[in-house]
Amino acid sequence: MQVRFIAVIISLLFTIVPFQNAQTQLLHRSHQIHISHRNKKSREIKKSHKSHLAYKKSQAHSIHKSPVVNPVIPAIVLTDSLRFCFINNEKNQITNPGQLSKLREKLKKTVSPWKQTVRIVHIGDSHIQADMMTRVLRKGLQGRYGNAGRGIVFPCQVAKTNGPTDVVSSSDNVWLSGRILVMNSAVNGGVCGYGLQRDSLDTALEIGLKVSRTDDDAFDVVRLFTGRNTGCLKITYNGSEEQIACIQPENAYGGELIPLKMKTNSIVFSRQSPDSTSFDFYGVSFEKKGAAGVIYHSIGVNGAEYSNYNNAPLFWQQIGALKADCYIISLGTNEAQRQSLSADDFGMEVKTMVRHLKQLSPDAVFIITTPMPSFYHRQRSNPAIKTIVDELIQVCNEEKISSWNLYDIAGGEAGLNNFQSFGLYRPDMLHFNRAGYELQGDMLLKALFNILER
Repeated sequence: MQVRFIAVIISLLFTIVPFQNAQTQLLHRSHQIHISHRNKKSREIKKSHKSHLAYKKSQAHSIHKSPVVNPVIPAIVLTDSLRFCFINNEKNQITNPGQLSKLREKLKKTVSPWKQTVRIVHIGDSHIQADMMTRVLRKGLQGRYGNAGRGIVFPCQVAKTNGPTDVVSSSDNVWLSGRILVMNSAVNGGVCGYGLQRDSLDTALEIGLKVSRTDDDAFDVVRLFTGRNTGCLKITYNGSEEQIACIQPENAYGGELIPLKMKTNSIVFSRQSPDSTSFDFYGVSFEKKGAAGVIYHSIGVNGAEYSNYNNAPLFWQQIGALKADCYIISLGTNEAQRQSLSADDFGMEVKTMVRHLKQLSPDAVFIITTPMPSFYHRQRSNPAIKTIVDELIQVCNEEKISSWNLYDIAGGEAGLNNFQSFGLYRPDMLHFNRAGYELQGDMLLKALFNILER
């Protein structure tokens, strides 16, 4: 009996030990696979990082060769019935429609035989910088009247800030950046509210558009906004096509268009004869040679107020080059973050901007949009928004220009709950997600068409 028991024990040992060894080997092999996979991923990341740093202007690969991307679809899709169920559609109107008659007549002439180009300049803050609301307006107007160009763009990635999803930029060097909010900055903000500067003797800057199946934004004309000491630039596009453009100091702020030999979706700028002076870059307008339709310039700066634009000399030296037929101004949210806001002081800043733009563009029409209702520090509705709205409406009446009261259209403070319940705010309860901004763009587009197509 004892011998039999010992035999059973020995038999079990021969069974368990191989099993344990197999388990150990399996775990060890799994660990090796995990480490191998992790090392492979690390090598891929490093390789990708090195590949990005290895960008060379002489071997620039145009952005237009990137894979085709589909239009971004918002996380929240609102049907037409839901879209306007909590909006006061009766108030979705632009005041003083007669002031917009000049714009209506110009848009009618975008067809043959006139083939006119109409330029709209939309100025704002962070609600505009990401180009969510303005993309809806741009695509809607261009779909109806024709696409004459993408308009002004800025290399936001190089400046390390957010920007439109269809614009891509890169460089082989690090640039200094500045914006209109920073007084006495080493780099001034220009026509886009931002600026870049590079002191390197030899540098390249690439900026272009992602290609989409639904877009036709390829351009063959650029309007450059650079420093007065730019000199001659080598422009590279479509992989190997090159040409030289010498920028005269008096035209550096956007005074002349540079025609390209063919259409492209991206472009690389570099100095033909590098020297020790700085290369300043403020933006570029992508346009189409002889094309009729709408160019929609969108200019937004995070945190911007009316006063920031008013106190930016370089912005005013360059903005006139866009030759606006219509200005849309969407500011005021940031001023409302000051609970001790003076309505009179704010109104004076608004008048200063409008009157200065009128001097630069005497034939242009104006639409001022009011801020949406929003929260103050995510805790309560912000009463200062109503002060801003009332002052904006009063200035529009005094200056005989148009207004679009988004605050009332959304239902005032009561509208906060609707936008919040439909998940249209971002967590800060001040900005909106893509669906929220696109809804605003849809509403303004609808109000515009009600006037333009009478």
